Amino acid sequence: MSCNPNESTLLEVDPRALLGREPGNAFAIPSSTACLAGAIRPTSVALLLAALSLTAACGSGGGGGSVAASPTVVSPMEAAPAAEMPSGAAFSCAFESTFSDCGFGEQATVAGRATMVNVAGVTAVRLHTEPGDNNVAGSGDNERNDLTLDQSTSDGYEGKEHWWAHSVRFPDDYVDPPMSDATWNFGIVADFHNTTNGAGQANFQVNAMPAAAISPDRPTGLSFKIAYGNQTSPTEQTFPIGPVVRNVWYNFVYHVNWSSGSDGYFDAWVNGVQMMAYRGPTLYAGQGVYFKLANYHTAFGQPSSVIHARAIRSSTPLEVSAGF
Repeated sequence: MSCNPNESTLLEVDPRALLGREPGNAFAIPSSTACLAGAIRPTSVALLLAALSLTAACGSGGGGGSVAASPTVVSPMEAAPAAEMPSGAAFSCAFESTFSDCGFGEQATVAGRATMVNVAGVTAVRLHTEPGDNNVAGSGDNERNDLTLDQSTSDGYEGKEHWWAHSVRFPDDYVDPPMSDATWNFGIVADFHNTTNGAGQANFQVNAMPAAAISPDRPTGLSFKIAYGNQTSPTEQTFPIGPVVRNVWYNFVYHVNWSSGSDGYFDAWVNGVQMMAYRGPTLYAGQGVYFKLANYHTAFGQPSSVIHARAIRSSTPLEVSAGF
């Protein structure tokens, strides 16, 4: 059966089967029922996940939608040795000294909220919020401690094709946003933010939503979201990942073509399993993007932390262990 390149594929997996390992471990997928959309070349897939085996099982659908697949079983491979930065890396940050040495700037109500940490030998940065950390870089009542990389360093321009990798960990002092009721509560831990300020959504973001919901229309747990079209009233697509699991690494890999037209695409993997295959616009017309590591959330009256490790942008395919 052939796959429609305009379809998106979603693998339904329990992240607890993917996690519980340190960065640098790869995952093999013995069997799956997902199809990869056409923008990823077979050679790229082989470089990205040497053990990935895919069998086509796509249904009909429109561009940017998602196709549910049968649950995928994953098992850990041997831990990969610490890897040097890929030869094609145009930007990399291992947080070995300070985030500013890599070109990141901090958005915080108090300078120094972001601190350097070492987690089981992995150098990283801890983004921390305290109650009252609002009105930061347009956050309004919401609380924020983010790191931003400017557009030039992010190379977030129309027509650019990139591979990105970064890692996120939710420590013991991470607090889930409260369940949404009359107020829609949220959390965001990374994004590619559009370059024009104002209402609307970032073009891509990693959401960390409440752990529970009062109704099916309220999202929970981790998910990817992409937004395009009109900035003030964008079209949005959401790709669920699963519940937040603490004290494990989420290793993200992205393959993206930045475009405000139909030739855009955004593929995303979590610890070696593809969770998003989107085809369509990835930019608002006339804009670009810049990369952000985030701890941005609804105010809920408690301190909260998110940990980020290694960030890489490359012109060549990246694997889940790249940079470790």
